[in-house]
Amino acid sequence: MKKIATLFVSFALVASAVPALAETASSTTDTVQSLLTQIQQLQQQIIQLRQQLNQVQQQEQQIVATLVSNIQQGSSGDQVKILQALLAADPGIYPEGLITGFFGRLTANAVKRYQKKHGLPQVGIVGPKTLEKLNEYLRDNPIALESTSSTQTTSTTRHLCAIVPPGHLIAPGWIRKNDGERPIVPNCQTLPPGIWNKLYGTSSSTTTSTVDVTPPVISGVIVSASTSSVTVGWVTNELATSQVLYGTTTALGLSTGFDSTLIANHSQSISGLTPNTAYYYAVQSKDASGNLASSVQQSFTTASLDVTPPVISGVTSAAASTTATISWTTNELATSQVSYGTSTTLGLNTVLDSNLVTSHLQTLSGIATGTTYYYSVKSQDGSGNMATSTQQSFMAASQ
Repeated sequence: MKKIATLFVSFALVASAVPALAETASSTTDTVQSLLTQIQQLQQQIIQLRQQLNQVQQQEQQIVATLVSNIQQGSSGDQVKILQALLAADPGIYPEGLITGFFGRLTANAVKRYQKKHGLPQVGIVGPKTLEKLNEYLRDNPIALESTSSTQTTSTTRHLCAIVPPGHLIAPGWIRKNDGERPIVPNCQTLPPGIWNKLYGTSSSTTTSTVDVTPPVISGVIVSASTSSVTVGWVTNELATSQVLYGTTTALGLSTGFDSTLIANHSQSISGLTPNTAYYYAVQSKDASGNLASSVQQSFTTASLDVTPPVISGVTSAAASTTATISWTTNELATSQVSYGTSTTLGLNTVLDSNLVTSHLQTLSGIATGTTYYYSVKSQDGSGNMATSTQQSFMAASQ
């Protein structure tokens, strides 16, 4: 504004000097022509300055944002949007990056992380000390609330605009980017063509920020299925939500709970499935701008239910006068226990060893010297299938 006023004064001085100069140098055509040329140049500069003044006036329509009151859970409005924009500048503090204008649980957790980082009491509300710290950031890195009138209705909406040097949008700065994608807070400034091209991949000398209409890119979909459950994992190229659609037909029809947390590495678990059954599924992710992406439909088959008991082999005994050691092997991981007694009805049992192993060893203690004992070994696999060996016998040694 000072530059505009100075040039207007300069023009007035030059214009007032023209008659005097023309009168004293009326015979000097070159001098008059030179002055006329200067006047034309000044007129062109005035036109340019008027255009700049118009741009300044348009920019002044933006309301530079400040936080002016305490904010707590349940609050809503522009002040909450400003708060969320500041918190979203650090993905470690507010990884969800949702600028909704409503102070909910996610925002409260982000405020606590912010307070912890800056050595403030972690109360989850924006009180005087937190307010002062946040306004320090706003003074150095302002944002604005810009009013936009709808062309289809008479309503006017307000959205956040980042007032930062354009270079901050391509270099690490106050505005962070999600995995090389778009800034969290939209930029309302006219960008130089080179920076626009680097951000958005197209060249434009007049474009301003655009709404994100590009859905996430889903890749690396994997499944890990058991008899009655499955875990589905995938990756997106930007922070997004998580959900899996599934069913026993290609119509799907079932879904996991919607996880609104914005993340890049996704995992969803499904339980209560039928063993040895084919299921069809597709994953879905929605970014912060509401763009939804769905994967191609794939399928998996749950594992068959294990109904086969372990195979027991190599049963041996080694008896002393008051103890005996029984050993055996199984063809799969299983528990260990021995039933024994002085008759074929057995009646006694060792303590169950619930460790799943294939090489088994149990010790019998307190047996009577010179006495014949009968025994059988038992092993149960992870699916609950029990195997019992045929009865064998040993005689305890005499003292």
